[in-house]
Amino acid sequence: MGEPATRPKMTIDEYLAFEQAADVRHEFINGEAYAMAGGTAEHAAIAANVIGALIVRLRGRRCRPTTSDQRIFVPATEAFFYPDISVICGGYQYADRDPNGIVNPRVIFEVLSPSTTDHDLGTKFQHYRRLESLEAYVLVHAEERRIEHRQRLEDGGWLIREVTEGDLALPALDIAIPLDEVYDLTDVRPG
Repeated sequence: MGEPATRPKMTIDEYLAFEQAADVRHEFINGEAYAMAGGTAEHAAIAANVIGALIVRLRGRRCRPTTSDQRIFVPATEAFFYPDISVICGGYQYADRDPNGIVNPRVIFEVLSPSTTDHDLGTKFQHYRRLESLEAYVLVHAEERRIEHRQRLEDGGWLIREVTEGDLALPALDIAIPLDEVYDLTDVRPG
C-alpha cells in the first residue's frame, strides 16, 4: 500500500470525486486515500493466470471474475479497495453512493508481493471479512509457490488452509484450480 495522498481526511463523496479525477487508483481507509502500488511482472502473470482459470471454470454460470479495475466498497467500514481479482455471482450490487463500487463479491483474490503482504494479510482482511457476501479470501504468493485460502464457516469464523501443491479447492465456487495453472509461465518454483 502506498503513502496517504497529500490531503486531509476525506468524506466518501470527496474520495469519489478525487478518485474520478486521479491518474492513479487509490484505496480509501478511515478517511484517507492511499495510492495503489504497481506490481511486478510475476504479480501480473499470476493474476492473469488466475483470471484465465476462473473464466474457463465459471463459463455458463452466474459467477464472473473481475480485474483490479473493479472497485469494492465495504459498507460496514466505509472503505474502498481494488482487489487483484473479485468473483461476483448473480447480479452486481452497487454501493448506494458509488455507481462503480460493488458490495457483493463472493471470492476475493490478492496476489502478494513484499510491499503489500502485511496490508493484504491484515488490514484488508479486517475490512473484507465484514462483507456479508464474501465466502473466501485467497492470498496468492508471488515469490513462492504458496496460496493461503481463507474460507468463511457457517458460524462466521474463518478456516485458513495453506496450499503448496495439487489444487486450490474453492468450495465457494464449486471449482478447483491446479497450482500448476496459477504459476504457469512464471519463475515461481516450489519451495
